[in-house]
Amino acid sequence: MVSRRTVLTGLAAVAGLTPPVRGQARSKADLWDNRTGPHLRGAVIAQRRVLPAIDGTQFLGPGPVGAPVSDLALDRLAASGANLTILSHPGIFTETPPYRLDRDVLASLDDLVSRCEARGLFVVIGYRTGPGRSEFTFHRDSAGDWFPASLINETVWFDPVCHDGWLAMWRETARRFRARANVAGYLLMVEPNANQAGPQGEIWDADRLAAAVRQTSADWPWLAARLRQAIREVDQDTPLLVSPDGYASQAFEQSLNLPDDRRAVLCLHDYAPREYTHQSADSPVAYTAGSGLIAPPDYPRWMVGELGAVRFAPDLDRFLTERIGGLERAGAGWAWFRWDSGWRVYEDQENRFNLDYEIPTATPQAGPARQALTRAWHRNSEKPEQILRR
Repeated sequence: MVSRRTVLTGLAAVAGLTPPVRGQARSKADLWDNRTGPHLRGAVIAQRRVLPAIDGTQFLGPGPVGAPVSDLALDRLAASGANLTILSHPGIFTETPPYRLDRDVLASLDDLVSRCEARGLFVVIGYRTGPGRSEFTFHRDSAGDWFPASLINETVWFDPVCHDGWLAMWRETARRFRARANVAGYLLMVEPNANQAGPQGEIWDADRLAAAVRQTSADWPWLAARLRQAIREVDQDTPLLVSPDGYASQAFEQSLNLPDDRRAVLCLHDYAPREYTHQSADSPVAYTAGSGLIAPPDYPRWMVGELGAVRFAPDLDRFLTERIGGLERAGAGWAWFRWDSGWRVYEDQENRFNLDYEIPTATPQAGPARQALTRAWHRNSEKPEQILRR
């Protein structure tokens, strides 16, 4: 993936934003109102389907979805002040035809939603995968390394039958979760990447991409509009979070043509500057003042569904404080990528973005960046039971 865009000309505007007028949310839609927010601050829990052939029985745990998330991990998230968990989860329909409900994956999702609710955590249900899309689309550059290239499934950008599968999957999701008090939103697809994986070839210019894919299977804005309509046939109230193409890049925001609807939310992912956020441990890249700011998009209701940096980035607490400060002034909700699952076999190997390993030792420690998160999270006041009572 290329770097997410940080519009330098907008930095002064971010710094000078008038803080929103704070107010208590009276509905789920109010939770995403930038004029009175932010109301939701938390972290991402990312999971995928377990494939024993490449994962064995320990790396991601013995269940259908991994890594398993412990009760202690959720307790710690809530105790840290967070009130939002973005469940970056495999879709509840199979990835290969015939596209149908996978009850084991559904049960895993339902259990996680319930356990978050018990701890006062709102959730956003976001699907990483689904009909014609596998987890390995996010790891295209590693094909042939730790997994065979045959596991990359990007058929969703080629075959309209996959679109029908996504429509059915979201209708089923809405039927099952529309009454859950802590479901604050549905994220239609985590990091759409038709611009890179579609038949038109790799295109990082929004206008060129729109012209090349209009009303084809690789037209993500067209599919997203159909998904919004399908969900509204079943669930008229739960807010819908929609990410742009380019892995949720702000550069593709205008192509989405989101409606003027208080229940629609633009969901961006921003890891800029990528040379800082994704640096290697042996080649440190210094933090530069101003680099943590994000220029607000044009759409009035927006949030950052993933922000993060490797735990060993120099002055990460300063970078994070600056980034959070800009989002606070914009009234935008946000989630840190990612939260410790509690499954030590996995976390001991995959911990670059895990701030419980901020100091590179085998023992989890709470360093300055983790403390910066906790300070921000303790500003949260909204809880699911407050929405339920209204």
